[in-house]
Amino acid sequence: MCSRIVLITILTFFRIACYAQSSVYEFEYYFDVNNTRENYNAFMVRNGDGTGFMRVRFIDEATKAPIIIDLMMEEHYMGEEDDGTGGDSSILVFEGYDPQVIVGPKDEKYDPDIFLFSKNEASGYYEPEAVISKDDDGKDVEGVFKMNLLNESDLTKALVSKYFTPEDGFFENFFEEATVRIPPAQKNTKLFLLLVANTDDISIGPTCVVDKDATYKTFSQLAEFMQIQFVPKVIFGKDFTKVNVDNAINAIQPNPSDIIVFYYSGHGFAYTTDNHQFPFLDLRDKAFQNFGGEFTLNIEDIYKRIQSKGARLNLVLSDCCNADPSQSNTISTDVATTRTSSIGWNMENCKTLFMNTQPVSILMTAASKGELSAGNGTGGIFTFNFRESLEKSIGHFANKVSWQQLLTAAQQQTVTKAQRTWCDKEKKIVCKQKPSYKLEQR
Repeated sequence: MCSRIVLITILTFFRIACYAQSSVYEFEYYFDVNNTRENYNAFMVRNGDGTGFMRVRFIDEATKAPIIIDLMMEEHYMGEEDDGTGGDSSILVFEGYDPQVIVGPKDEKYDPDIFLFSKNEASGYYEPEAVISKDDDGKDVEGVFKMNLLNESDLTKALVSKYFTPEDGFFENFFEEATVRIPPAQKNTKLFLLLVANTDDISIGPTCVVDKDATYKTFSQLAEFMQIQFVPKVIFGKDFTKVNVDNAINAIQPNPSDIIVFYYSGHGFAYTTDNHQFPFLDLRDKAFQNFGGEFTLNIEDIYKRIQSKGARLNLVLSDCCNADPSQSNTISTDVATTRTSSIGWNMENCKTLFMNTQPVSILMTAASKGELSAGNGTGGIFTFNFRESLEKSIGHFANKVSWQQLLTAAQQQTVTKAQRTWCDKEKKIVCKQKPSYKLEQR
């Protein structure tokens, strides 16, 4: 049977946790170089999927005016090879790249500093350990720093204004949020969640439990945040049958302003001689039942059935294999995590995605035809990266969000994670997994 792969990670700074959030830090640090003290402040955002950015602020020695630099972030283990192998897994290296001047002379040259996080064996988290810069001779100089992990209550205008201008999307998103009012029509909207998970399966059951719980929590909290009605139906355990899935799909009767989310976590497969590019779901509930046939549904056929109901938004997701059913892998994993900040969501971003007046239908599956879907005891990597992309898109740090951007990000991060994951115990074969999707607007 085509099982979801259980991962051995070459490099994991994608925090695989049930309910992902960002880590937001403020650093205050200095270097003593050539009898001169250089002072800096930095605002760092690290997302659970390994993406992030940083704002660095310092004072120009000549003009005494502030300079603010924006950088994207990348992470790797200390001493890691270019192909993602090797390295000291006890130390994560955070480096900025593509510096852009936000405030100050546009020709300002800035060499990004390097932040080192070491693993706290007691807590399992990676904690800030050091900040490194280069002197004029190219030698490493270690700075002196202090750090705060920030929560939403810490993001005052005084603090945010140190790193962002009123023209920045985050500044507007965050401080204009208090003026947003929920229209009465929005409160009448229903979010139907049909969640199907093969939690009793011997090989992937624990993974499916994590996916089920995390997906349920994300969409139930989204409905609560947007003050819309939540209508869940969860099929798992002994209720996991094709008949129950069919009946649950048929029972959904949305209004044109409603939202339908279908999510599947379990086994899947593809027929090599079949034209379907999206997988068939294995909905057998007993070991003696014949494979395929009357115990399967194709996820694209489910998508079409749901789309025909005429809801505002149809979101159909499946985290399963999309390959010959004889393929199977069973391997392990390790993970790297940082402490998370408590930062809420942005209502306008939520409304852009979920309350758009133009009807949208989305079908996305974890792997392209011929590929396996990877996962472990903490969830499928596609489900994790989709959820991370969704939560980033509805967060305060996102600007000009769209479903196209969200789906592309989830796809790219899944590909990246798979490329840095061994798919065999001998560590000779790297995983290959690229989610497929279609996005239709009418």
